[in-house]
Parts: sequence; structure tokens; C-alpha cells
Amino acid sequence: MLKSRFLILLLPLLALLFSFSALSRPVEAGIEHNIRGLASSSAGFISFNCLDDDFFGRFPMIFPFYFNITPCSLYNYGVHLEDDNTFSGSAWSPALGFFHFDSTDAGTPDPPNYDFNVNCLSPCTSANNCLACYNYNDQRVYGWAYREVPGDWVRLDSGLMPPVTMTNFMAPQPGIFSGYASSAFSNISFNCLTEASCGSYDYKVYMWKLELQEMSAPNWSFAQACSSGAQRVVFQWVRKSGFQSAYRVIVNTNNNTSSPIFDTGKVLGSASQLVCPGPSCAFTPQYGQTYYWWLQLWNAADEPTEWFQFNRDTYGVLTDNITYNDTVSANPRLTFTSYLHEFPNPFFTWDPPDILVNTTTDFTSDASYYTSVNPNSNPQSCADGSCDFLWEASNPASAVIASSSAATTTILFTNTTPQVITLSVTDSDDYMCSYSSPVLTINYQLPLWKEVKAE
Repeated sequence: MLKSRFLILLLPLLALLFSFSALSRPVEAGIEHNIRGLASSSAGFISFNCLDDDFFGRFPMIFPFYFNITPCSLYNYGVHLEDDNTFSGSAWSPALGFFHFDSTDAGTPDPPNYDFNVNCLSPCTSANNCLACYNYNDQRVYGWAYREVPGDWVRLDSGLMPPVTMTNFMAPQPGIFSGYASSAFSNISFNCLTEASCGSYDYKVYMWKLELQEMSAPNWSFAQACSSGAQRVVFQWVRKSGFQSAYRVIVNTNNNTSSPIFDTGKVLGSASQLVCPGPSCAFTPQYGQTYYWWLQLWNAADEPTEWFQFNRDTYGVLTDNITYNDTVSANPRLTFTSYLHEFPNPFFTWDPPDILVNTTTDFTSDASYYTSVNPNSNPQSCADGSCDFLWEASNPASAVIASSSAATTTILFTNTTPQVITLSVTDSDDYMCSYSSPVLTINYQLPLWKEVKAE
């Protein structure tokens, strides 16, 4: 009973302390911020999201007992990495107050300098309220954070080793911070692994939301279409942060998700691509068809993300058949388009089969091509005028090609250097495939033997 009364008396004081620490701060919803966790300093832990502020002894408290206040119920705060890789929002410590990662809050001055801006992938200046940025190429954090009271600075790229870094989206588990920042009160550790001290408390700062960095399609090059057929697409995606426990892909010929032509349903696993057609995909793109596609992911708690639509204005990357897609699609920024037909078959023969130095050898194209009328049947014979040809030798200095752009040509080899001859064939739709001979052995012509009668 005494403890309950003491708590009732203490709560207004606690709220007052919070109000003093949060002087002039706007309300910010911690759930909206994509960075969570705790950093460590000599003055205690610094929380990067109010969702982690649970008052179960994680921060050094002046009270003789622990009590629970629902996270974010008093003051909502958090740090966020924006799409342009600049930071926003605020972190908090019960002993040190608020740390601002941008200058949108009243009273936050410009940092001591903007020298770090040369390392930012997007401009970081007073004009866009930026104090700090992230460079995913070198995985480093640059810039400053401002401590509201007493009004000093934390240097995020201070020269301490290791520096503040965050694993980028190419890592198996992206979004984990580590390293040190410096301040007037102490060095700040962003991960217990930096200090090999995770045995006492497993703290770290990390991007907690399952977020998307990139979607791409069709990921099917000329070389792949030549070797494995033109009717294929590989849907690929890259996570910016978070753990993926499942995915779902929807494909449609219209710009909506209702009545799609293909829907994987929820597929368990952390796979980051879907090959179609393939063991896990029954969808086969039709020749010359334009497609929209969407992606949904599930996190470690089996919670789904929103639907991500392929969009080249955000994180969509169109990898192949770009010119044709942009010509025929009603919404070229939202689509990929499959190839019109199969690619040429660029085979050839040579005669005589035994090649000799300083004698000409005939090379004859036996190539064929396809049309939109018969995209995968009834191949037509390639000839001068219907296809373009390019003959090449691996050692051109010792191979004299009579006509490198004709369907049939002759080559004279001037020495015994082994050669590989390649023929590239391009059809009227600019689809090109190449075929190379095995390594050709070039021999000297044997001398003629003539029997002479002894005298």
C-alpha cells in the first residue's frame, strides 16, 4: 500500500521531469520511425525510439523500485532514416535529455560545420534541416546530433575507431549499427559487439522495420534469352532493413491488384527473387506483353507490409527490354515488357575442316530468326538483308576476314596461333545472339614430297 501511494505521488514529478527534458519538442510517433534500440554512454543508455523505453531497469533510475509506464505514452520520439539517406527525429536519455538528428525542432542551431556533406549521397545542408546522413556505399554515418540541454554536439564521424556504421542492404541482415560517436560527456557505443560486452546487456541501435530498397524486373538479358529462351522473367527485390519471413508476388496486365493473372499467395522464406516459369512459379510471360507487379513481405513477427508496386520513380529498376517497354507501355514507369519473340540461332560451319596457314577457309552462316507472327516456331533463314552479321576472330592480328558483315565470308590465317571464331547475328528487332567455334588449330601445310632417282 505504501509503495502504491508513493508511486501516485511520484508520477506527477516524473511527468514534470519529462516535460522539462522535452522542452519545445513536438510530439513524434515512435511507431513511425524506422530506427530502434539503445546506444551506451558513461551516463547511461540513449534510446532511439520510445518503443524501447519500458522502464524495466534499462535506464539508470533514481527511484528505489521499478515500475512500468507504457512506451510512448508520455512522450513519443524516435530517429528515422529517410529515403534520401538523411536522418530525422530525436533520441532520448533520462540522464542526458533529448538528442536531435535534424534541425526541425525550434532552437536547434546549425552544426559546427558541414564538411561531412561531401560524403552524403543526397545534399545535407541547413536548407533541408539535415544534420547527419548515411552513405550505403561505405556503410558509414556522417554528421552530428544536437543535445538539447545544455546545447552541445555529438560527432557521429569523429575519427574514433571503429566509426559509426550500419550494414547496408547487400548484407544478410541489413540495418545494424555499430561503432563509436564522440561527445563532451563520453564516447557513445552503438552496439555491444563493438566493445565485446554483450554478456552484460545485448544493446544495439538498428533499423527495425521491414523496408524495401529495390524491386527489379525482368532481369532477363539478351545472353539469357539466347541460351534459355525469351519467355522468362526473374522478379527480384532487395530489403533496406528488417527480417523477411515470407513474401507474395502479384502480376497483372492492368494497373490494379484485383483479378491478377498470377498470384503466388504467401510463400514462406527469405528468398529475394522469383524465377518464372520455374519450380516455384507457374507464370510464363507472353510474347510482347506489358506487365505490372506488386510485392508484399512479412516480418519476423509474421506481420505483413503494405503492398509495394514496381515503380521506377521510387525503387523500381527496369533492367532489360527498356526501349520497347517505354515505347509500347501506357505506364512505362510502372511496367516491364517481355520480348516479342525468340532470339536468333547464330550457327555457322567452315570448310575445309582442317585449316592451314596462308590458305583461305570458307565460313558460312547457318543462322535463323523468328518473327512476331511465329514467335517460337517456323524459324526463317537469316540472309544478307534480313539479318545483320558480325564475324570476329579471337586473335585478329593473324586472321584476315574478307567481309566481317556478310552471311558468308572467307578468313585467311597468317600463322599457327589458335583461333576462336565468333558470329553475332542481329534480327530486325535488334535481338542479338552470338555463337563461337571451339578453339581452331591452324597447321602449316605439309611440304610436297617428290621422289628423285639417284644418279
